Amino acid sequence: MQNRLSSKAKAIFKPTLFCLVFTSLFVVLSFFKNFLPSSAERLSHGIIGTLAAFVATWLFLTFDKKKFSAIELYFDRKTIIRFLVGVLVGVSIMGLLAAGVMYFTNVGIKLNQNSNIWYFLVGTTPLIPLAFMEELGFRAYPLQILKDKTSIRLSIVITSILFALYHIVNGWTIASSFLGPAVWGLIFGIAAIYSKGIAMPTGIHYAANLTTSAFGAKDNPTSIWTITPTDTVTTTFHGMDLTIILPSIAILVLGLLTMEVYLRRKSITNNSLA
Repeated sequence: MQNRLSSKAKAIFKPTLFCLVFTSLFVVLSFFKNFLPSSAERLSHGIIGTLAAFVATWLFLTFDKKKFSAIELYFDRKTIIRFLVGVLVGVSIMGLLAAGVMYFTNVGIKLNQNSNIWYFLVGTTPLIPLAFMEELGFRAYPLQILKDKTSIRLSIVITSILFALYHIVNGWTIASSFLGPAVWGLIFGIAAIYSKGIAMPTGIHYAANLTTSAFGAKDNPTSIWTITPTDTVTTTFHGMDLTIILPSIAILVLGLLTMEVYLRRKSITNNSLA
């Protein structure tokens, strides 16, 4: 029993070290943002983060004497398709979440008359490298190494926790990090395992951020919809913000159910082949 725990601890150490190296490189390289236009802050943030994730991945793969393909990191003709499928999945999930929040809190939404769809799409383009850098940093090397050394379930849970800790280091609160990135990490993780790569989780990640950005103030041209409180609005319950708690619970349940269904089907398939 003790040897098994020791083996798992060693397996967890390297992916954790990877995330520390990635975050440290990101912090160091972020110094160069001072030489870039402030108007391109989000884009430069994503590009620098992607560079940091690639460097960290290259360092660890070199140490392991492995190629990028060993962690399902390569580009082929299906990569774009997987990304677009991920975008559709992400938009669908966010649409259902928005509908659920509106139903349970009586909050309404309406089209922002000052919105400009072209301005919105251009303004949110940096969300693609921002999503890609985090999927590269958490659902490529760390997830694949953990999956091979432990199990699919444990690898997804651990990388989701590491994802939350990364956001805490970046200034997020503990609650927001575990109610947001951690639960979404379950969705991203199972998508990466299922699709054998990070194209699909990157698409889901991008779509989630894109849909969130579509909501804003009516004087904001980058927002497509504005939230309209009604006379019967109930956004709190015993001091809890339902607009945050309800989506988090829904994503947590969806992530856990999807993971267990996938693992059960995989087990059935393996038993049939055996």
